[in-house]
This record gives sequence, C-alpha cells and structure tokens, in this order.
Amino acid sequence: MPTAQVSRSIPSPRSLSRQRSRPRQVIAATRVGLVAAAMALAAAGCASAGTSPVPTSGTTSLATAREATLLPTASQSGRPDATGTPLSGSTALADIPPGREIAEGGGGPKSYTFREEWRRARSVAQEWRSGAYLVSGVGSFVNDDGVPSSWTFDFVDRVSPDAVLVVEIDPWGKVTATREITGTGASSLVGPNAGRIPYAVIDSDTAVGIAKVPMDSRYDLTKTRDPRIALGFSVLDGSGPYWTYTVFHEPSAAYVSARIDALTGAVTLTD
Repeated sequence: MPTAQVSRSIPSPRSLSRQRSRPRQVIAATRVGLVAAAMALAAAGCASAGTSPVPTSGTTSLATAREATLLPTASQSGRPDATGTPLSGSTALADIPPGREIAEGGGGPKSYTFREEWRRARSVAQEWRSGAYLVSGVGSFVNDDGVPSSWTFDFVDRVSPDAVLVVEIDPWGKVTATREITGTGASSLVGPNAGRIPYAVIDSDTAVGIAKVPMDSRYDLTKTRDPRIALGFSVLDGSGPYWTYTVFHEPSAAYVSARIDALTGAVTLTD
C-alpha cells in the first residue's frame, strides 16, 4: 500500500469541530512515546508500594467475568503460543462488536467510539495484508464520550513483524493517513510483549467512564487537562490488554493515570 504523505489537522481539546495544524512527524513521535509511556507507567505504578486496585461497582474476578460474559480465555486472548504464532481465538473478521455513534448538536457530523473506528481502520489494514490485526491504539484530547481528536492504530500480521501499518483515523470515521514502517522501525514500534487485541475489549467510552470515578475522587478532574487514552499490552511483562487513561494534574504538575483491564473493567490508579 503506498504511503500517504499528508499533513492533517487535529481538533482542539475543547471542540472536535475546531482544528489546528500539527506536523505528521510530531504526531508520530508523540504517539510512539505515549503508547510506551502509558503502558510502562501503568505497569510500574501497579507494582509500586501504596497502589492497589480500585474496583468499580459490580467488578468481578477475571475468571468469573469471562464465564459470565463469554469473554476470551487466556488461549483466545491473542497472545502468541509456544511457537510464536498468534492463537486463533480472535481471528474471525466479523467479531468486533459495533461501537457507539454520537450525534453532535445542531445536526453536525456523527463521531464514533473506539470499536467503530477499529472496524473501519481494520478494513484498510487488511487491504495491506490479509492477516493484519491490531496490537495498539492511542488517542489524545479525549472527551467524556471516549472520543479523542484522532486515533492512531498499529497493525501487524505476525509475531516479530517485518512491517507495521500505522493507520490514522479521525473522530468521524474517515481514515486520514496510512504509513508502513519496516525494518528496525517495526521492531522498535511493536515490542516483544505486544499481542493481538481481543475483539471483546470494552469500548473507549466505557473505559473513560470507569477511569474517571476513582481519578476524580483522588485528583479532582476539574484541575486536570490533556486527557489521553491508550490500549495495548504491558511493555514490561506482556500482561493485559489494558486501557490507560492519562491526564495532566495541574496542582502536582505531573501526569497521572488509571489502568483499566480491557476485558473485566477492573481499575487501578497509578501516579
């Protein structure tokens, strides 16, 4: 697939309808750093002293949640088997549940949550390579509906990939750019602990709603800015997948995060 050499506008954090220009090189660098930082911060924070899970109402154990909702078992979660081949539990093409459609006021365009954006981006990725699957996604300036100013998705078609397809898609479901990364760039972007994102992950609006409850009680979200969200496996130990919701906390001048199990919804604050 030819690389789309374009620059694009990213809507401002306050309104998805307002836009400001930003170079593609900066977007790519920021996105790579955000995925790695979010996964590392979440994993390190959960392992540090004084941090403990903050369960949401109705949260159950992983085993119970899987049994009750028919979520994938460990052998179906997309992690590689002993031979390094992705397991086959999440390979059907029609298995991503529909995302949520959000109508803007005044008859404006409809925006979409993560699942619907994923469905659209995947069709582009599978034109690139028929076996392409998602390993991570990231978005900035996330609103209360779990919709960022744009999504950036990374697709591969094998463990230890020789290439990564980066797909950028706007909140209204339009793919705005694609870029293939090969060689050492592919291995640095998709590390050894990356895995196939299971189709049963909770949607971005649910993840944001779960994260904001304990975060607001600890940090007062009226004093935060720059909300970001990332989905992927831990870069430290390969556990997950996790949603990581991150905001800049102005009183402490630091980024703080909540890590949400993308299958069960269990949440842990990290700082």
